[in-house]
Amino acid sequence: MILHPEIQQKARAEIDAVVGRDRLPNFSDRGSMPFMDCIVKEVLRWKPISPLGAPHATTDNDIYRGMFIPKNTTVVPNIWAMLHDPEVYYDPEEFIPERFLQTETRDPCPDPSRVVWGFGRRICPGRHLADTSLWMAMASLLWAFDFAKPKDPQGNVVEPNVTYGSGLARSVYRFPCGALY
Repeated sequence: MILHPEIQQKARAEIDAVVGRDRLPNFSDRGSMPFMDCIVKEVLRWKPISPLGAPHATTDNDIYRGMFIPKNTTVVPNIWAMLHDPEVYYDPEEFIPERFLQTETRDPCPDPSRVVWGFGRRICPGRHLADTSLWMAMASLLWAFDFAKPKDPQGNVVEPNVTYGSGLARSVYRFPCGALY
């Protein structure tokens, strides 16, 4: 949210309109907060935790895009590439939660949940709990805090250097930020 304060403001406006300032968001509020749902989807799409999915094995010979894949071949899905395909997600490198909203001129982009949690028998059994937990954590944090870029001792805004580790599961490296209550 510190990289996209305009998104934070829009989310806060939605939360305040639905929940107000007297209580935390709860599960029953989710249906009334479509923009918060879009933020969760975009976070999962934009920087997937697992850029490569769980390996699968073909049970039969198959042909994919003209390429023969023999039975018992190990296939590792490239989750990152699927979620950054410009034919599916316009401006895929940009953080645009609104891409999941219907407009008069555009259909919503596909829900990244169809990819990010895996496929078939290897799909994450905790995906619904994880999705709900992400929504609740994000909505509660945005209800309670205004996240901001840090300032140096002279009061100048410091642009954070947000970088991610590599590996089977990605995580963001520590970076400074500010939060106002």
